[in-house]
Amino acid sequence: MSSHNDTNLIHMTNQIAANLEGGRDEEAAAAATCRHLETFWARSMKQRLVATLAREDTELSPLARRAVIMLEEKLVKQQAS
Repeated sequence: MSSHNDTNLIHMTNQIAANLEGGRDEEAAAAATCRHLETFWARSMKQRLVATLAREDTELSPLARRAVIMLEEKLVKQQAS
């Protein structure tokens, strides 16, 4: 079950993805969304957002989900180096 804070994170991520989608293909829009999250969100917010991927009830849009998967991959790389 998601917390209110997680619900807000998901909602914001969906909005960012929708705003950055305009005129881009899905991969470019997902990359732009990922960059936004990387640049402007606190580490704790990014970690909580990535954790929502493990839940079946997450309400991330397909585009937002792709961006969060990209973010997760980048966070894993950062931790490994």
